Amino acid sequence: MSRIDRQTVEKVASLAYLKLSEEEIVYYQKQLDRVLDYMQQLDSVTDSLPADWRADLALPVTPERPDVAQPSNAVEKVLRAAPKVVGTAFQVPRIIE
Repeated sequence: MSRIDRQTVEKVASLAYLKLSEEEIVYYQKQLDRVLDYMQQLDSVTDSLPADWRADLALPVTPERPDVAQPSNAVEKVLRAAPKVVGTAFQVPRIIE
């Protein structure tokens, strides 16, 4: 016996703004019943994992450095490598007239 009845298929179709023919209602009734069967199979699957499923968790933890603000000269380094600088920006040749 099907767990999905005709009214359920019609309700789902109306929620999706679909108009189904008689053949489509029968077809989707069977398809939705198969989906429920599959979901029931998934419910029977165990969801516990063995303790050693991730061996990398047992290894020493990578040390973290403290989050401390430090002065930086990255802008100056980048601007020194630029071919032409105007203020604190690159100057590039005009390509659009």
